[in-house]
Amino acid sequence: MQSGRYLADFIGGFTYLGGGASIFRHVASIGRFCSIANNVVMGQVEHPTDYLSAHPLFEGEFDWPQLSEFRARNAPAIAKAAALAGTRVQGRADKIVVGNDVWIGEGAFIRRGVTIGDGAVIASRAVVVKDVRPYTIVGGIPAKPIKTRFPPDIIAELMRLQWWNYGLSALDDADFTDIEQAVRTIDRNIASGRAEPYSGRLVHIDAEEAVTLCRFDRLSGWLAPIAPEPAFTDSEAVLC
Repeated sequence: MQSGRYLADFIGGFTYLGGGASIFRHVASIGRFCSIANNVVMGQVEHPTDYLSAHPLFEGEFDWPQLSEFRARNAPAIAKAAALAGTRVQGRADKIVVGNDVWIGEGAFIRRGVTIGDGAVIASRAVVVKDVRPYTIVGGIPAKPIKTRFPPDIIAELMRLQWWNYGLSALDDADFTDIEQAVRTIDRNIASGRAEPYSGRLVHIDAEEAVTLCRFDRLSGWLAPIAPEPAFTDSEAVLC
């Protein structure tokens, strides 16, 4: 993870991202083995274009002292504008979901609520406003499908195998340049038990870049910090 501003609930193992002016907001998850270039923007705030002004102060934002009298005189109009804006946002309020093995090129923009399927490729500077199907390459403004990475039968096999769930163990002896051989090898590794499900360490990184080792808490459905091992002095004994 390089420089940038990130508000993401989960980022999978082996993924790299960031650098430059990267901004990630309203991101639910980014899968494993993703390659995300710098200056990518996800989930930025949107403004109404059919209001008198697109400025958010007319929706009640910015508690500036200079606005207090104006806000008091125009409270009903501000409340109406805020409510309507909220209703519109509800239609795309879901967070962004990025699948596994996704490549996002430099400077791409991903709108809030978009889901990018496993294996997809987002071209540099693309503006993605709709969901992207697995293993589909999209580009342009707005982004449109260009082609799929592989034939339908290969895509179906990759989606069935979900090799990323096994970390690197499913890829032993695969020829990375020959997709058909790679799929056969992955299938064989999984079927034989040679490939084992991968479960890496869970860590939480806060805004101050403090790293906390965590575990998944089933009751809360979220991460819980793992208490550090107790430190003992020379005079203390541990009975096992």
